[in-house]
Amino acid sequence: MYGLLLLAGFRGSVIAYVIMFGCMSHVISQVAWGRLNRSFMPDFGEFSFLDDVVVPGFLGIGITIVTWGPVIVLILALLFGILSGPGSSSLSAPDSESAQKSAGPSPDDLSVLMDPNADPKKSLEASKKLNELRPGAQISQEAERSRNEQSDPAAGLRMLMPYLGAGIAVVLLFLLGVAWAIFYYPMALAVAGYTQSFASVINPLVGLDTIRRMGTTYFKAFGMVLSIQVVAGIVTVIVAIVTAPLALPFVGNLPAKFIDGTITFYFNLVIACLLGLSLHKCADRLDIAID
Repeated sequence: MYGLLLLAGFRGSVIAYVIMFGCMSHVISQVAWGRLNRSFMPDFGEFSFLDDVVVPGFLGIGITIVTWGPVIVLILALLFGILSGPGSSSLSAPDSESAQKSAGPSPDDLSVLMDPNADPKKSLEASKKLNELRPGAQISQEAERSRNEQSDPAAGLRMLMPYLGAGIAVVLLFLLGVAWAIFYYPMALAVAGYTQSFASVINPLVGLDTIRRMGTTYFKAFGMVLSIQVVAGIVTVIVAIVTAPLALPFVGNLPAKFIDGTITFYFNLVIACLLGLSLHKCADRLDIAID
């Protein structure tokens, strides 16, 4: 279901996002309470819009805010020009380059085309420039560009690289934000799972206090979670490479998106079980009531 919803556009992705965090928070709480002989999956037989949609949605938003919030703010500041630096001029370089490519044939090229005794090589180059102005050729180029972007697993990172040229301070802030997100993300999930409280999730002091009380158990769990995420990332890249020929212009690689969704859901539930077991092990220090 999660993989299919990812194919349903923005609204489907939002619903998939809610289902993901709903299942993860449910699994974490069930395992942390010691309910290991029960089903880890939520029971949607008695559907409640508040418990099954609103609460998981806000927990997911809270996790995103407390982990990736600093990075998101930094990127927005770069996009809107609040932060700028020596690399800001490079942002317009691709636009000017593409403008030169789409300028079409020059007057010299047109004179070459009109001259029956012109150099064949120059005539061929001028003809190519003239053909690029045809609507069919432009649509074909745009479709090929879209296909390459959709099948590129590092497209998002490649898009951010020019913005990170705004100075060493911006790069350091970006790296610190990413490091914080990687380190605190498992704890944000754990807090969401055993408290089910949006206020607790967005308060990093709650998570840091939980880390203090869990001690080395959290760092062991963090290392395991990081290893699982690395394996999941490698599998995702392999799927993207293998299914790259299936990418369609303007639509993307639908088989890869479905397979990635299935893999992502599975690995996230593995992470949820691991975090739940870590909380269960430290239940006496966290005042978690075990069944």
